[in-house]
Amino acid sequence: MMKHHLRAVPFRLIAPIFALALAVSPGVAQVDSRFDLESGRSTANYPPPRHFDHLHMLLEIDIPDMDEPRLTARETLTLSSIGSRRWELRLDAVGLQVRAVERAGLPQSFTHDGSVLRITLDPPVEADEQFQVTIDYALEYPLGNGLGLTWTAGNPDADSLTNRVPQIHSQGEPQLNSRWFACHDFPNESATTEIVVTVDQAYQAIANGRLVYRSPNADGRVTWHWLQDKPHAYYLVSLVIGRFAEIDIGGDDSGRPGLPMTVFTPFGTEAHVAMTFRRTPDMIAYFEALFDEPFPWDKYHQLIVRNFAAGAMENTSATTFATSFARTPLAMTEGIIAHELTHQWFGDLVTCKSWEHLWLNEGWASYGEALWAQASAEPGHEREAYLDTIAGFLRRQSAMNRSFVPTFPAMASNFYRDPQLVFMKPDDVYSKGALVLHMLHERLGDDAFWRGVRTYLDRYQYRQVETDDFRHVLEEVSGRSLQQFFDQWVHRPGLPRLRVDADYDAGALQVAIEQTQLIDADNPAYAFSLPIRLVFADGSEQMIAIEVAGRSAGGSFPMPEPPERIEVNPDITVAAAVRTTYATPGEPR
Repeated sequence: MMKHHLRAVPFRLIAPIFALALAVSPGVAQVDSRFDLESGRSTANYPPPRHFDHLHMLLEIDIPDMDEPRLTARETLTLSSIGSRRWELRLDAVGLQVRAVERAGLPQSFTHDGSVLRITLDPPVEADEQFQVTIDYALEYPLGNGLGLTWTAGNPDADSLTNRVPQIHSQGEPQLNSRWFACHDFPNESATTEIVVTVDQAYQAIANGRLVYRSPNADGRVTWHWLQDKPHAYYLVSLVIGRFAEIDIGGDDSGRPGLPMTVFTPFGTEAHVAMTFRRTPDMIAYFEALFDEPFPWDKYHQLIVRNFAAGAMENTSATTFATSFARTPLAMTEGIIAHELTHQWFGDLVTCKSWEHLWLNEGWASYGEALWAQASAEPGHEREAYLDTIAGFLRRQSAMNRSFVPTFPAMASNFYRDPQLVFMKPDDVYSKGALVLHMLHERLGDDAFWRGVRTYLDRYQYRQVETDDFRHVLEEVSGRSLQQFFDQWVHRPGLPRLRVDADYDAGALQVAIEQTQLIDADNPAYAFSLPIRLVFADGSEQMIAIEVAGRSAGGSFPMPEPPERIEVNPDITVAAAVRTTYATPGEPR
């Protein structure tokens, strides 16, 4: 998910989804202590137990009147008990008005405290026994707050038909879909899903997967039946209802024939949106080839909705975008379109097992922006476009990330008070995650890196992963130990801040490097090799590298003439904030 406004190339300006702004000093706003001062309890979060394997969800929704924010629903869950005999099924169900629960046609007793639904299984289910429960409930959902299911009233005076009528959209990440259906609302569980919606015939209803049928009813309403027959996490379940213009960007003449691709946009924005999203088929074909993995889902719809709280959200096969995408120039949207598309593999096909490992979703999606920038650049400028995007991520990290142990959580950390905060910390899962992938790519080289990535996707598709799963695959294919790399860049907060002083004197270039970030027992100096490119007056170049393992490092490099300029860390092989001074003979020192 992109929890930010549109990115003006080449800079990446991110605004969070909720009130905690990244513009606030991270030293004030982003501290997430390891324990609660008052109670002494740890703030560590762990995946909830999976007592049941969720196999399938059938959700039948009836919306009697789009002018009112209410619905009734029947939800049927198919499950299997894991490990042992079970007497109780626990489901997250925030704000649902549960009326009845049945199993095999028999009423089941239940309790519901407004957040958790506990169903007594009578009789108990045996280990590995498959069974179904059916939950009948009503829901009065809130107005436009972006949590779970959002209803917004129409504006009769609006220019666009889309905005004159009510609209509904969902937003499930991180743990918000339990506000409109009961589920195991955590990413360590997945299921196939089926959404059947009956609504006024004037409206379109779009959900995950493929459309099984659209059937008119005798009462003048229409039933839409969507089936997602490959498992996905509950937070990726999507529903959008409204009146939209439909733009078909796929087809036999597109870059990706055979895959249904429609953009749903407000009436009156068709021409602009057709131009903005036109490269989606080419993006899909490019990522399929690069990842050596076919697009995993039955379709790829993109929907522009109003009052969306995030910039965009990668729901499986049905990405949601904020209204601004209907009118913003291509240069400011294409990276985000690529970001959400990359999620269809990284995040949807392979999903983080817990929010601790969210960078595996968001870091990859951000890295997808750089990959597409390279693929779509003018011939001869591919590397430049790629590195320009990576440099934007580094500028962002340099500006915001002054984290250290033990005050701040690392990029991969289970210390957080609210899962929303995982998206907002200085060790940003977006920009730092992309930098980590770039560094791994540079370190391992094209062949080993992409063999590892493709193996990772093949091995863990439709499953949940942790950071070590990704590391182990890369180690397996490369034969290199990456534990120190991951400990330093993924499991530790902050980044190195370097002062590099270079001075040419007496036929040699003297280079001194100082790590200026906090260094103490909890935060030792970083260890890395720092490359420096020397460019001479005749246009020739020379590369040198200095091994850095402590607070200070340096070297003396004999050469007959001084370089005209030096470029520290030119390919950003080290995610470090660098300040460089270079004095040649005759310059003041």
